[in-house]
Amino acid sequence: MCAALPASALALPAVAGAQPFEAAHTINLPAQPLSDALRALSRQTGAEVMFDPALVAGRRAPAVRGRLTPRAALERLIAGAPIAVRYDGGAAMLVRGPVAPQPQPAAEPANLQAVTDTDAVPGQQEETAIVVTGSYSDSIANALQRKRKADNVVDSIEAVDIAQFPTQNLAEALQRVPGVTIDRDRGEGLFVKVRGLGAQFQVTTLNGQSIAVNENIRDSGQFGRQFRFDTIPSELIAGVDVIKSPSANIEEGAMGGTVNIRTFKPLALEAGKVVASASGSYSEKANKVDPNFSGLASWKNADGTFGALIAAAYTKRSVRQDRLTEIGWANVPGGVDTDGDGKKDSGPVIAATGVRPTLEQEDRERYAVNAALQFRPSSAINLEFEGFYTRLDDRYDELTYSVGLDYTKLVPGSAIIRDGVLFGGISPTGTQISRDISDMKHENWFLGFKGDLVAGDWTFHPSAYTTKATSNTNGPITRTRLLGDVGRVKLVMPTADGDRMPDVTMYDADLNKPGTLPFRRIEWRPLRSVDKEKAAALSIERPLVFGPLTKIEFGGKYRSRDRDYRRRDLNITTLTGKYFDASYFNAFPFNDFLGGTTGTLPKTWLQPDPDPFWIASDTSGTLNPTPTRADQRNSYKIGEDITTGYAMTSLETALGSIGVRGNIGLRYAHTRQTSSGYADNGKAALPVRYVTSYDDVMPSANLVFEPQKDLLIRLAAAKVITRPSLAQLAPRLTLNSSGTILTAVGGNPNLKRYQAWQYDATAEYYFAPKSAVIAGVFYKDIGTFVYNQVTDFVLDGTTYKLTAPTNGGNAKVWGIELAYQQPFTFLPGPLKGLGVQANYTLTDTKASYSPTLKDQLENVARHSFNLTGFYEMGPFEAWVSYSWRGKVLQAVGTNDFLAINEKPFGTVDGSISLRVARNAQVSLQGINILDRAQVQYVANNLLGGYTDYGRTVRLTGRVNF
Repeated sequence: MCAALPASALALPAVAGAQPFEAAHTINLPAQPLSDALRALSRQTGAEVMFDPALVAGRRAPAVRGRLTPRAALERLIAGAPIAVRYDGGAAMLVRGPVAPQPQPAAEPANLQAVTDTDAVPGQQEETAIVVTGSYSDSIANALQRKRKADNVVDSIEAVDIAQFPTQNLAEALQRVPGVTIDRDRGEGLFVKVRGLGAQFQVTTLNGQSIAVNENIRDSGQFGRQFRFDTIPSELIAGVDVIKSPSANIEEGAMGGTVNIRTFKPLALEAGKVVASASGSYSEKANKVDPNFSGLASWKNADGTFGALIAAAYTKRSVRQDRLTEIGWANVPGGVDTDGDGKKDSGPVIAATGVRPTLEQEDRERYAVNAALQFRPSSAINLEFEGFYTRLDDRYDELTYSVGLDYTKLVPGSAIIRDGVLFGGISPTGTQISRDISDMKHENWFLGFKGDLVAGDWTFHPSAYTTKATSNTNGPITRTRLLGDVGRVKLVMPTADGDRMPDVTMYDADLNKPGTLPFRRIEWRPLRSVDKEKAAALSIERPLVFGPLTKIEFGGKYRSRDRDYRRRDLNITTLTGKYFDASYFNAFPFNDFLGGTTGTLPKTWLQPDPDPFWIASDTSGTLNPTPTRADQRNSYKIGEDITTGYAMTSLETALGSIGVRGNIGLRYAHTRQTSSGYADNGKAALPVRYVTSYDDVMPSANLVFEPQKDLLIRLAAAKVITRPSLAQLAPRLTLNSSGTILTAVGGNPNLKRYQAWQYDATAEYYFAPKSAVIAGVFYKDIGTFVYNQVTDFVLDGTTYKLTAPTNGGNAKVWGIELAYQQPFTFLPGPLKGLGVQANYTLTDTKASYSPTLKDQLENVARHSFNLTGFYEMGPFEAWVSYSWRGKVLQAVGTNDFLAINEKPFGTVDGSISLRVARNAQVSLQGINILDRAQVQYVANNLLGGYTDYGRTVRLTGRVNF
């Protein structure tokens, strides 16, 4: 940044120009006082300029715009003034000298070093060039510089080098950002949460533009608007920004944060750049080695005015996950009979009712291609075209059985009761064995255009894109189930501590023996979800010289989005009640299920072979294309048309010796939603259609104060919204009768959007190169929110437990963020290669669900932190990271105090890299190195679930030309 020094400090010998002044940047400086222009030049480029305030006092600088090096821009700023420039230690120092000559128009460099010409924080039109040097410390330094230059409250992660992200998954890398935690699926990062708020409160964009969302088609649950980070390989990504304070020119919809994924641009890379990598990943539980390949090639002409880039990646991943799911607990206020005399003598208890051990296997294959064209014939024209395609094939195989405890039929004297909890006992019960198989495919297309056109003082930014995400079952989900009585079973549930599993003893049955259970049914379910969006936008800006105002910007956008969700269900029961021999079954595939845990539950059981059961059944109903009444209730369409406009001004001034910059703006959004589906009147599913519309006016302000060199104070305020999940808005009803407890999930087209005012204040001290200590506070005042309510619902004479969203009252979210980053280059000898990253977030909430009921918001982690240590010395690099988040309450303020919650969870990841040649590197990564499992609980620490996905090790070789 700029610094004001006494004149005596400037008597230094001239040295050669420093490297930070030689890399090209897109620079946009309006005519303004010279002191302000020098500070702005430093912010836009990261090049440090030092000067004596008396030397530049009263001087004005001309407007400077275009693709320039900081050296060329500096020459233009001081042209005609009696000022000379000396370079020392990577900084430029202004000294008295002869009148600086008028510079010749600077030619844009034809062959830059490896740089990433990426968009700035979305909504800020300044383009940022990030020099990629290939080390972990440089990547986090680039991210820190990006944060420092932004007007918004933003955190970033950057690729260590071209096509080399520090982890195999973007979500897993983002968990190192202050205030960010992730949800994992089968051991892989899936969703991102910002400041404790769930994934539905985030908006994900690709280079600042919306991207369609793939849906969950593995089961009845739906994700809605939540972007799946497992669909995009990290090798194609240049960096990711997490924008926590919006400005008027950023897409609305994020109450937590906007996550912007940035890709590489061809004119920012060297001509003829080629990068390739190959790796093998070993999944410990699946006991398989999977191949992974990626590559990137770029080209540009000799003038550097036209470039093309293509990148591709292939990833194969074998997954095995050992779980305990659907652990049942019941509130029994009347108590149970423990001695068999027909009287309930226990007093009120919470009673264990069952458990479902589950082995999940997946074979995932992911293909991705990114292509870009860029045309920049002059500094006044820049056109970019980009195409992105990903495909994730997921073959899923689930083996499970369930066993229950009937607390109404306890064997006398067998009840185990402590502190009002019936942990177990012996009772006659039934068991269901199931095999679920599906072949799923997720595809995501994005095709976009962006332009920067300069005409005099005006700059026009047209953009347009179309995006589509499809998720469907290539082969319908088939669930082959056997169900029957197994006689006496002893079940004893533990608390949710450590790796203790339930004790299950079957006195009268053997789950590894054919003929133990009769056939129940085959469940056949094809699913298809199509999410489409198309948009066109235009924003316009021009510099201002009006008091503190330096730029005005305004624009508009039209978005049209459609979600079409189709689900069919058929229960095939022609074999119901029959018993089958060993030819209809397969042996259990592993001998270490739930390895490393205690407990006596059966860890092997016969698995149904779906093919012979299918062949022996009457499956003609699957050929009928006509949806049934249940199919219609499960399916829906959501249409969303959004028209937005905004106006924003940027400012830069000084309050005494304190520099001030930022933006103030207003955003307007008109939303029209159409929800179509079917409502059941007890006899038939009748088509229904709901249309709602609403308007939002959202002011925002972001101010940055610089009271002294390297110290920034940020203040931000904004009104924000989050629209309800598309699945929540659907007039749908999904019934689930696969278990012994009948459940249902419904939608609500009358849901209101979430609305909130949010406020941020942060202090950032950049006390050394690549280093900073940061502290911040945030507060969100949510005026409306949505929560799930559980009620009894009767359909066709059968009672279901219906979970459906409803409008809630108001809520408040507040917290603090702390972050520290520093390479220890001041240490002696080899120790100077050490460095550390650390951050901590505290999030607290309070919600009014009704006038008399107040509680926390659900799905929010109060505490989270990340600690990363790294070491770099010569060709050797290493880092190890521990990410932890506290307990998460999944259902509070509702009528279900026995809902499943998440215990605290932490995981250790690490990497070791060796550069074996100038253009070649080998790295070894470990994920979940300590082999931690996720544990769930209900009520007062009663076991609610267990998930163990094991370790993953990855060896990668990479070449860069």
